[in-house]
Amino acid sequence: MLPEYMLAYPTVFAVGKNYNIFVPFDTEVIMWVKVGDKVYYDDCNGILRSNTNMHKVELPMSVLDAAREYTVVYKKMIERKPYYPTSEDERTLTVTFRPVPDSGDINVYHVADAHNLVAEPVAAGCFWGEDLDLLVLNGDIPNHSGDVKNFNAICEIASGITKGQCPAVFARGNHDDRGIHAEDMPNYIPTMNGRTYYTFRVGCVWGLLLDCGEDKDDSSVEYGGTICFHQFRLRETEFIKDVIANAQNEYAAEGVTHKLVISHIGFTYKDKYPFDIEEELYREWAKLMRDHIQPDLLLYGHHHKVEISKIGSDFDTYGQPCTAIVGSKPIFDRENGNGFVGCALTLMENGKKRVVFNDNKGEILADEIID
Repeated sequence: MLPEYMLAYPTVFAVGKNYNIFVPFDTEVIMWVKVGDKVYYDDCNGILRSNTNMHKVELPMSVLDAAREYTVVYKKMIERKPYYPTSEDERTLTVTFRPVPDSGDINVYHVADAHNLVAEPVAAGCFWGEDLDLLVLNGDIPNHSGDVKNFNAICEIASGITKGQCPAVFARGNHDDRGIHAEDMPNYIPTMNGRTYYTFRVGCVWGLLLDCGEDKDDSSVEYGGTICFHQFRLRETEFIKDVIANAQNEYAAEGVTHKLVISHIGFTYKDKYPFDIEEELYREWAKLMRDHIQPDLLLYGHHHKVEISKIGSDFDTYGQPCTAIVGSKPIFDRENGNGFVGCALTLMENGKKRVVFNDNKGEILADEIID
């Protein structure tokens, strides 16, 4: 049973070399997190935040990885007056945390395209149980950003699968870019200095989270002149080049044995009109991956199917640097009930990968070992 006022258990997102701990509430609270004798506040320039339902605390990975436990402390605000504000007594939730191991097989679960489904992706995503090491949320978890309540689905799914006990990562999807609150989304998701693309390092796993933005040209009438993703992708290209220039502190750092590139949209695939955008830019991204980063896996959502795309397959348009996994299939069926198919992965110590596609009813649709 959830603690009072919490809408979901904490989610521990990995961003760079830090964790961002997110907790949604159904009322105004102030919040902080204790790890050992250290305290990390959810504040804005020294002011504890309460005028939000989504709270966030940032702390170094090294601190939580060593402690393997954290305590969320929160107080419901009764009245936040300019003088002598009042609040209820403190409430706490202590969570045991297991960091991603520095060696051995690593169990990952991939969820994308939930489109506001919660129970179904949680049922599928509990495949590993307490053996899960890393959860990947890969875009379009909310159906759109027209209502801030949709953002709760992100933490609700992560809560149901991880209970705040292991790390998660989040990549933005194209439906996340739609609606009046799309510009507010960085307040509800992990970012690095406000950017929705960044790298992360957890245990022996290094990852690059990319954000392709929308799936049609900026001039599409569907967007009504409200987006500028071409310029956004140009900046992202420079970021990828900066990561490559800093390889020794990124994917070539000591102890990295698994490299993931995570993107909601499959940027190595040229779709049909009007989705056939940015061919020159995406070819450049694919080449940068092949020539430099050389990831072990590409993880995609967006296409509402599950598929293992080997190099040279029909899905490989621009030159995949490695196998690509398209790992999510939402099922919307009013008569027979909704469903969800996700992807369970094992990054094996011997370099091979186990790929399992499973659904919310416990059925295994595919189970394959790839090199």
